[in-house]
Amino acid sequence: MTTRADDPRTLLVLLAGVPALVGAALVSGAAESAVVTTALVNLVLVVGLYTFVGNSGVLSFGHVAFAALGAYSAGLLVIPVETKAVLQPDLPGLLANAHLAPLPATLAGAGVAALVAAVVALPLMRLSGLAASISTFSVLVIVHVVAGNLTAVTGGAAGLAGVPTSTTLITALLWALVVIAVAFAFQRTMVGLRLRASREDEFAARALGVPITRERSFAWVVSAAVMGAGGALLAQQLGTFSPAAFYLDLTFITLAMLVVGGMTSVSGAVVGTIAITAIGEAARQLEAGIAPLGLPIVVPAGFREVALAVVVLGILVLRPRGITAGRELLPPRFLVKPRPALSTNAPPPTTSPGDLRGKRP
Repeated sequence: MTTRADDPRTLLVLLAGVPALVGAALVSGAAESAVVTTALVNLVLVVGLYTFVGNSGVLSFGHVAFAALGAYSAGLLVIPVETKAVLQPDLPGLLANAHLAPLPATLAGAGVAALVAAVVALPLMRLSGLAASISTFSVLVIVHVVAGNLTAVTGGAAGLAGVPTSTTLITALLWALVVIAVAFAFQRTMVGLRLRASREDEFAARALGVPITRERSFAWVVSAAVMGAGGALLAQQLGTFSPAAFYLDLTFITLAMLVVGGMTSVSGAVVGTIAITAIGEAARQLEAGIAPLGLPIVVPAGFREVALAVVVLGILVLRPRGITAGRELLPPRFLVKPRPALSTNAPPPTTSPGDLRGKRP
């Protein structure tokens, strides 16, 4: 019997629902194109985070490091050679002369992130619980420090400049739909099923022979590739970025989106991204000042961060498993064709006298 986590109708709901919400937001004027594009890029990152955290149950604070690797890798590859010669004269020859179109550069950024993830998975995926979470944060710190001090390549604290801004609304939407399909397909594989079993009861899974370290490593690499692609998209949206763009702020916002939506489902990643984006945009407009019915309302600076923190705390207290409670979305009941009910008018089975021979009452 198909479970809710494996129901293919969930994928149809998500692939149809995300474009519908994007169109509704743009048509109604509830959000600008740039805001929706940023939300879609964040959705790619959150789905990438879910691919590991949601399936393994191991909370990771270091996945934004892979987004940084994808951002710098893709950014260095899409900058024209002439621009790099002016802005980064000390760049090594291989990078100085390399140039790719946005799509191959994004894929290359995903590949670099996956390669680094495969290396660090060897020691990290043997850990569990709090030790694993802290070790993932150490990966984020290492990448942040290296990016801030490798001036010849990354531009150091000043950041990388001159990246062509090619991440459009359509590009971000297509990537978001692709990674949703990838994450949904991954959780239906045998690796995903065994990994979710270890999430529910690690000791029982080990007793049944599930190779938890191997399964976690595979999910770690897949999620890192998705994060790398998301970082590449963000880099090509910003145009100029520094290591600070891929550090604690982005780590907090992606984790908040996943926790609010529901950590154990793709639907939770999507719903959480939409919810946090809507709350953040409303808070931003309040900070800028609005005047409904001619009455000006202005809140102090920093209200957005406070509002997001309050929402996360409220969800953790009132609905610990998130808005979706960790379940996948399904089509409304009126759109689903009900299964035919068993007939109750069938005649009762008859018993011939011969069937009763030799049987005691």
